[in-house]
Amino acid sequence: MKTPPKLKPVNNYSILSSDISTARIHNIARYGACTLLTAGLLAAIAAPNANAGGNLLNHSQAFTTGQSANHLALYSGMHNPAMGELMIDSDERFRMSYFFSLSSSTELGQVDNFVDDIDELIDILDDPNNAEEDSVNETLDRFNAVIEQAGDDGYLKTTAGTYVPPLPLYWRPGFLPGTIMFELNIESQINLSVLADELIYDDSKTTFATNTSAYIKSGLQKKLAVGYSQIYGENLWGTEGTQLIWGAKFNIYDLELSKQVFYLDSLGNQDIEDVVKDEYKNNRIRSTSIGLDFGAVWTAPNYRLGASLTNLNAPSFDYGAVGVNCEEYPSGPQQNSCFAARYFADKGDIKAYETHKKNPVITVDGSYFIASNWLVSASAELASYDDTVGQENQWFAASTSYHPSNYWIPGLRGSYSKNLAGSKLSYLGLGITFGGIVNLDFNMALDDIIVDDEKAPRGVGFALSFEERF
Repeated sequence: MKTPPKLKPVNNYSILSSDISTARIHNIARYGACTLLTAGLLAAIAAPNANAGGNLLNHSQAFTTGQSANHLALYSGMHNPAMGELMIDSDERFRMSYFFSLSSSTELGQVDNFVDDIDELIDILDDPNNAEEDSVNETLDRFNAVIEQAGDDGYLKTTAGTYVPPLPLYWRPGFLPGTIMFELNIESQINLSVLADELIYDDSKTTFATNTSAYIKSGLQKKLAVGYSQIYGENLWGTEGTQLIWGAKFNIYDLELSKQVFYLDSLGNQDIEDVVKDEYKNNRIRSTSIGLDFGAVWTAPNYRLGASLTNLNAPSFDYGAVGVNCEEYPSGPQQNSCFAARYFADKGDIKAYETHKKNPVITVDGSYFIASNWLVSASAELASYDDTVGQENQWFAASTSYHPSNYWIPGLRGSYSKNLAGSKLSYLGLGITFGGIVNLDFNMALDDIIVDDEKAPRGVGFALSFEERF
């Protein structure tokens, strides 16, 4: 019986090949690597409510396929440090990205006309004559219901990021048995939510009033990482054509985190989107820390299994404080914002001082090759975690992708993914590769809301990347 072909990357694009040599067996640091990985897995299991690890969103083809260990996609090696060894051929020295990548996603809470209703509330706080209802009581009933729902479920979150070329870069040096990986990306995240308080009518002033406030949290993350991976062993436990690979990655995180509170009745006639655009950069606190990732991959002729652990050491970062020393600010908008934050901090709705921690998170994945250029994959995070703006995440993804060897035939991929925590949203994803170089990916939430009186998905996103062959 003919032995099935073994997977092998070729240049900056990968196909199946049967001529990978089995002579590259390097067993250094075996027991140390296994001990570190085992200890890290136990640490992550002990932290079931872990906070965010790694990147803020997926990039390139992984925007559709998720965190699966797929050597056919250049950015797959960013998720599992062990994948670096499979991303470059044994007779090659480098594999890199010559062009930028760009990813972006937007998600809304389950509140119809969330932004429009908040803008209308701001208008009636500025001028009661803007109320469309016939009576004061009707206005109070309507907008107190709006405020309550917005406080419970309303949010608008936008995430965007890019990789700086020529990274990611994989390098197989002559003085080491494995592969070194370099990564540099910049990502940002902004979240708008509502801190709810009762709307009242002041008969003496004939105006509406409320302490309801806009709550803006933002994060700017820059990450520089260096990783290393190598083969632990081949044909293990009598299974021909298999490899066990381990890897580790050293991350340097530079985070700027901010949060701010604004009374809606102090915004005048400003739209809430304008407030977000103008203010999200203010009150940022910058801090730097390191994170340690570990990974392992078991690869066979027609399937692959992987496990990774991000941020074993749980690095932490501070937000800018809110609601403190308000009397020291000059009278005006800045002092009003400080008093608003103090009010909701005293109520227990927010924290005056807050730290974002990237606790350990395990991700497991698997891929099965139906044919030489067609695979199905799945990945799952085993713990929930908060992102930089406090939204809870725990993602599962299942996908299939087709990678033609003919450059003129587009590559295709599709996926289903679900946030098992937080929003509980499910997404469908679709991606296409043109000429083996240009990747364009989209996703869309399956749940709808009403925006401007029209149905719209609660979440949408896209990714654009270039993986030039060489």
